[in-house]
Amino acid sequence: MHMPALARRGGAAAAVVAVVALMPAPAFAHDSVIGSNPKDGSVVSEFPRAIELEFSGEIQDGFNTVALSREVDGQSEVLYSGEPTVQGRDVTLDLPDDLHPEPGEYKVGFQIVSSDGHSTKGMTTFEYASGDTSGEGAEGTSTSERASDGETKVREEGMSTWAKVLLSLAGVLVVLGALVAALVKYRRVKRLDTTGSADL
Repeated sequence: MHMPALARRGGAAAAVVAVVALMPAPAFAHDSVIGSNPKDGSVVSEFPRAIELEFSGEIQDGFNTVALSREVDGQSEVLYSGEPTVQGRDVTLDLPDDLHPEPGEYKVGFQIVSSDGHSTKGMTTFEYASGDTSGEGAEGTSTSERASDGETKVREEGMSTWAKVLLSLAGVLVVLGALVAALVKYRRVKRLDTTGSADL
């Protein structure tokens, strides 16, 4: 009496096991970048000599590549790409010495074999702002030099204005002095004439 029930229960359990066995294994999260140099989204004043990426799991040997590109008019221009050095969770791509970076936005694209054996792609970004603060203008004259020239010009103009004022005042003083001298001379002559008339 109990055997059919047990058989039914055993069959149900076997069916559940079979279904579970046939179900795909749960998808484990691929390794992701947890640290980088340059830091993702950062602004650097000195261009890096190497690109360094730290992942959440150990990277496996295989098809691993890292590419450095620069944003030019809304499009990515690959400057250098190669197979990085892998040490556990750390991935490093040394950049060549003849690389001549320009200020702007940069992308670090990567494709690595995660610790789960799957290929993983991703990207980090950083901005390179040159440390050169000379402020070269279109005519090769620095902003500071142009400002200095402007200040000198203002000072010279100010000095010329004051010189003009002083010259004008000096001219007025000369004219006034001449008038006073003429007036004094006129009074002296008049006084002499009056005295001479009285003597006669």
